[in-house]
Parts: sequence; structure tokens; C-alpha cells
Amino acid sequence: MFWDEIVGHAETIKMLQGMLRSGRLPHALLFAGPEGVGKTLVAKALAASLLCQGAVRPCGGCPACRQTAEFAHPALKVIVPAGNTIKIDQIRELQHEAALAGGDGWRLCVIEQAERMTAQAANSLLKLLEEPPPRLIFILLTASPHALIDTIRSRCQVLRFAPLPPEVLTAALTRRGYGEEAARVAARLSGGRMGTALALLTPGGMALRDQAAAMLAKLPAADMETVWSAAATLDKLAPADFTAFLHYLTCLLRDLLLLAEGHRPDLLFNLDLTHELAGLARAWTPPALFAALAAVRDAGRAVQGNANIRLTCEALFIHLVDLAKEGSDAIHGSRRAL
Repeated sequence: MFWDEIVGHAETIKMLQGMLRSGRLPHALLFAGPEGVGKTLVAKALAASLLCQGAVRPCGGCPACRQTAEFAHPALKVIVPAGNTIKIDQIRELQHEAALAGGDGWRLCVIEQAERMTAQAANSLLKLLEEPPPRLIFILLTASPHALIDTIRSRCQVLRFAPLPPEVLTAALTRRGYGEEAARVAARLSGGRMGTALALLTPGGMALRDQAAAMLAKLPAADMETVWSAAATLDKLAPADFTAFLHYLTCLLRDLLLLAEGHRPDLLFNLDLTHELAGLARAWTPPALFAALAAVRDAGRAVQGNANIRLTCEALFIHLVDLAKEGSDAIHGSRRAL
């Protein structure tokens, strides 16, 4: 239970279990890796190993394990962003609880998206890390470790979580009962992240991918009204969903490039759209697809730099429409020449 449910990250798990056996667990751990890669599951397994009431820890069946699985154990505090940031009041509450807590049992604090701490919150946490209360373990989870201040990173033992190979993720998903093709598509689109793959396999989980595919299919014949409508739709997305949309658009363009260059269809990420993509690839040239991939990358960087999403998308789709039409004209011209 807990440890056995985690897919991959064997070396990290082995290291943590060794720390538990030796009794040399650091007071602060920093789990660094992409969102959805498994950091939270490992944090739960570690917490359960310390809080379990069973003879074999973690047993998975005792009240402590069941509470830990839901992040609801009274000795386990979880801090998540309040809005877009983790605020100083949240860390002050942690300081207050740490000062009042007594007893000989373990206590843990998991801070999700730790890179979102404000400067004041980070400095407040730093004081706790410099003088940690006894038997209190901090576990910081982040996809952007370098966004944390150096003094916090230096007081944590950093454990890195890498994306899983697609074949490992596919095998894990099929063991859970998912079909082979669906598992392969989710594994490839997820970027090796188990949590993301499982989300893609839920009802409606592929909606953003399907939206990206529908927009891509319209490009060769799109007019300005289509461009404005697409930009307005994307402007309504949450930031994380917009980032995901660009990721799926990139994956689709990558698949078109493979098909346009004559590669095997089984190499596609979007295997379930092989027929549709094969037809669409006939309207694009490889140079146009390379340019389209660069344009999507640049749009993502612009939005990360706080550019206006709607204006950025309008410019992106105008450029993509031009590239699609240029590719289509070039292909038709070469066919007429033959």
C-alpha cells in the first residue's frame, strides 16, 4: 500500500525508505519535478510511513493511513496556494501550530507549489527551517525549484522526479484496465506524468486536445472571423488550461510533421487521430510545420512574460493560417507542375 502504488521513481523511493530505516530523515525535503509526475503520492507514502499505527508501516488500512491518503490526518498539515500565491498568513499559522504542538509523535507539513510563496512567506518559512521544531518534517513540492530562494533550497534535501518513459507509463495504465491505444495516447501526451495521464483518461479529459485538433483542422481554410473566434475562446481559459492547449497543439503539429516527412504512423502521439491527421498532413509542407512549431513556442513564451493572451492568440493564428495556406499552395503547385 502507498509505496507499491507509485509508478517509477524507484531510486528516490529506495533512498527515502533507507532514510526511514536508518532514522536519518532530514527535517526538510524538496521534491522537484513536473506537475503530475508523482511527487504528491510519494509525499503521502512518506507521511503514512511515519504516522501509520500498524505493525508494518505503512499498512494502508489503519485510520491513520486512511486519513493520510486523503491528506486529512491531524498531524499532517497541507499548505496550498490561496489564489495564485502562498501568503505569509498561511506560514504564520503553521508557525503558531508548530509552537503549540506537543507529544512525541511525528508531524509533517506538505507545501504544494512551494514556488508560489510570496517573498514574505518564504522568509517566514526560512526561519522555521533554520530552527526546526522537533519531529516536524517539511516536504516542499515544486515544479520550479529555481523559483525558490537559495536559502530555502540550501536547507532542504532535494529529490528530483523525472518524467516516466512512455512505455513504462503505458504498461502501468493497461494494468489498471485501460485499453492499449488509449493508454499509449495518454502516456505520450502526458509527457511521462502519471497524474496527467490519468486525468486525460477521465471523461472529458481530452477536451482541450480535441479543441486544439479542431482548430488545427480549420487553419487551411480559415478566415479572420475564425481567427477572432478562436482567440476569444482561448482567452477564457485558465492559465494552466491555456498552457495545456499549447502543449496539445505542439503535439499535433509534431505528428503532422512526422506524417508529412513520411515517418511511420505508430510514432504519433495522437494515435487515435491517425486518419484525421494523415488527411490534414497533405495540406502542409515540412518547412511550414517547422515554422508553425516555432510560432507556438514563441506564443507560449510571450504569455509567460505576461503578454495579452487574446492578442497573442490572434497573432499566432493569423501566422498559422498563412503557413497552412502557403503549404497548401506549394503542394498544389508542385502537383500541377507534375
